[in-house]
Amino acid sequence: METGAKIKYSTMQKVYVGDEQGKGGIYNFLTEVTQVETGSAITWKYPSMVLESDDSVGEFYSVALTNNYQQADTGTTMIHKGKNTKSRIISKGILAGHSRNCYRGLVQVQSKAENAKSTSTSNSTLIADKVKNPSARVMRVSQKIGKYQLFYFQQRGIDHQRVLAAMIFRFCREIFNKLPDEFGAEVNQLIGIKLEGSVG
Repeated sequence: METGAKIKYSTMQKVYVGDEQGKGGIYNFLTEVTQVETGSAITWKYPSMVLESDDSVGEFYSVALTNNYQQADTGTTMIHKGKNTKSRIISKGILAGHSRNCYRGLVQVQSKAENAKSTSTSNSTLIADKVKNPSARVMRVSQKIGKYQLFYFQQRGIDHQRVLAAMIFRFCREIFNKLPDEFGAEVNQLIGIKLEGSVG
């Protein structure tokens, strides 16, 4: 990248995920930064950035939403080579059904990358009891979406799908705010479709 250059990469994909048992889904592999992944039956994604020029900045924002028997293995690599480089990684996982979501992140600061700075955050929301989240990171569960919370909203005429979608949007808003405006309606639709029947 040239000094002062800026790259913004956004992707949304809607690929056949298979039936409720995970059969017949498409295998998707993309190595290519804002991404919202609602995925395929099995997805691997590892965008990487090399911050070679002095004062260069790299940012990676990701949301991976899995349901039924989907498997997502996502993450990113930031390699700091130049002086005063900065990187930021924010990854969110939303797991429903019997799905599995693994996040892998690598930040590498090379010897000449004086004064490099990096922040990396990865959080997951587990919507069902049978999901697997084998990410190599420290996990703190602050609260499970409970039947009493859903009941509270249902008493006020708000169905559980809308409540769940609102909670997911709040959880992911920092990333959704980075998406181009054209993706707004599409994100709403995809999350609504993906969460159908996912409360368990």
